[in-house]
Amino acid sequence: MDEVIFLEVLEGDVLHERYRLEEFPVTVGRAYTNDVILDDPKVSASHLRLERAEDGSLVLRDVGSHNGTFQVEPWARLAELTLVDDARVAVGDTVLRFRSRSHPVEETRLTVAPVAPRGHRVFDRPFGFPAMLALTVVGYLLYEYLTNYQKTDWGSLALAVFAPVFATFVWSGLWSVASKVARRQFFFGAHGTIGSLALLGLLVMPMVVTLLTYSLSLGTWVKWLFLGVYLGWMGCVLFWHLRYVTRAEPRRVAGVLAVILVCFGVLTQADSLLGEEDFTTLLDVDRTLLPPALRVAPAESADAFFEDSQRLQDEVDALVKEGP
Repeated sequence: MDEVIFLEVLEGDVLHERYRLEEFPVTVGRAYTNDVILDDPKVSASHLRLERAEDGSLVLRDVGSHNGTFQVEPWARLAELTLVDDARVAVGDTVLRFRSRSHPVEETRLTVAPVAPRGHRVFDRPFGFPAMLALTVVGYLLYEYLTNYQKTDWGSLALAVFAPVFATFVWSGLWSVASKVARRQFFFGAHGTIGSLALLGLLVMPMVVTLLTYSLSLGTWVKWLFLGVYLGWMGCVLFWHLRYVTRAEPRRVAGVLAVILVCFGVLTQADSLLGEEDFTTLLDVDRTLLPPALRVAPAESADAFFEDSQRLQDEVDALVKEGP
């Protein structure tokens, strides 16, 4: 190989560390006396030694490790290996890859627009998470208080405070672990801000859809509007979570999410799309009272209502005549 080689420490297919090696021999292991130190409990204190042979080739030797050294492709235990470009060996739970200076690299990926530094994102603001979480808690607390028409239930009010906080911390904690695995940083504050915003949206969205339905006198298809708004909102939330987890292009992430959410929406509404809705004795009545001043489009007239009722009566009569 070249006089200068690079030893790369991999975790799966992800590059974790890279070392430039110019002078040999080089020792590899977990002890602090090594030239390359691996933080892997299954790696021996002195595990490997890289030496330059008389013919100029580089030779990797296992120096009596406890768990051994393995060639990755094909998988085989080894005591000695003459290194070639892109050779890989496994020690403990760590994979080492060796490359020369002439190894080709992938083409540069072009971005649609320059990405601002991470600190300029709104979700990374120092007090973004506490402020958004406080706003979410106030929203749920106010909603619980205004929708309770009986004596004040302090248990329900306490739950309205505890539930969003608990859900946000668990949700953002899981995403933070994913960020730590993929990006080496937790981004807990950013994930917490996004999670709080998601909960606040789930509270506000039904109110907005109800207001639009009332103001514009929308028909029964409003459930499709609500489904579209709900899926769109969840898509935005998941998109920004994934921006802190993966380095994939935003367009690719958005495309994959769009396909997943459309499939999810179709599956949840399969009965409606196939015309096989379950019969229910419950009446879906909107119990929200809004002032008439908010109505922009005129409501359905009484004559139109009775015309629709007559058509429904005719259909029922026809079914009765057909018999069982």
